[in-house]
Amino acid sequence: MSGKSTFLKKSILGTGFLIAALLIMTSGCCNQAPKDDLTSSKRIGLMITPRGLNDKGFNDYAYDGLKQAEKKFNIEGVVIEPSTTQDHEASLRFFAGQKFDAIIVVGVGFNDAIRKVATEHPELQFFVIDSEIDEGNIRGVYFREDEGAYLCGYLAARMSKTGKIGFIGGVKIPVIERFANGYRNGALAAVNSTEVVEQFVAEDYSGFNNPEKASEMALDMYRTGCDVIFPAAGASGLGVISAAVKARGQVIGVDMNQDSLAPGLVLTSMLKRVDLVVENIIKNICEGKNPAAIKRSYGISDGVIGLTDFQLSSKVVGDDLISELATVRKAIIDGTIKTGAAGR
Repeated sequence: MSGKSTFLKKSILGTGFLIAALLIMTSGCCNQAPKDDLTSSKRIGLMITPRGLNDKGFNDYAYDGLKQAEKKFNIEGVVIEPSTTQDHEASLRFFAGQKFDAIIVVGVGFNDAIRKVATEHPELQFFVIDSEIDEGNIRGVYFREDEGAYLCGYLAARMSKTGKIGFIGGVKIPVIERFANGYRNGALAAVNSTEVVEQFVAEDYSGFNNPEKASEMALDMYRTGCDVIFPAAGASGLGVISAAVKARGQVIGVDMNQDSLAPGLVLTSMLKRVDLVVENIIKNICEGKNPAAIKRSYGISDGVIGLTDFQLSSKVVGDDLISELATVRKAIIDGTIKTGAAGR
């Protein structure tokens, strides 16, 4: 195979279909022989969330994982980007007919659609990032976000001068509630009098792609006394960072390293290394492993969840608190500290 990334975009107009664009984007490994001894070429689809690329977070990390896999394994990677949130099932059904060896779907928003479409394509293996589904030809993988969020809450509470911190989620679903629970628990463990204000951008998945609304929410939080805010809201989180710059408030990034977006104001970023997980899934596919053998749960001990290195904020945070956070991290790994709402 050529090691190229193909981009497909799909628009839904009523009940008809329109391929909005088909762009061939070459990666740095064109015509390069695979580095690993994996001779069976595969065509892998990566279905990201609608308008998800360039979110500087979850979707970009997934795409990075596909690119990394192209450099190491003999695959053709196809990035699938629906242009609408209106009909996940129709989008997935369309792409499932495009002759893939496997499709990796990013985001829990596709769960219902995958259950229906997977039964129509029993020969096709589906992997879902951020989902606990494990049935038939669907294998979900998920993260222990509460572990990293606990560290973020601990940091926020210790940094807060008002005793009031904020959390902005994209939508109230289990994965975002894991963030919220961990953040709250970490804050209260650090300073038990901390007030944690929680808000959600929307009641549907549009909450992950509305930075304007998230910015307004964050500005209101800053105005009413929150001095540190942690968003878990996809691309909407960029609006929270923008608000931090306007209000000169402190913020914590999420998913990717967002520290440089507002140096000194972004205290740290909670990394969620979706790229490593996507790459591992593809490696297992190329090696012909049973999907049931693919690891499903990832946290701090797996090197997938964690904080950035405070390179741009060390003077603000201080060495003592950075050292304290390292101690808390070790306690999470050895099980001394339980980070989740259910005592996990």
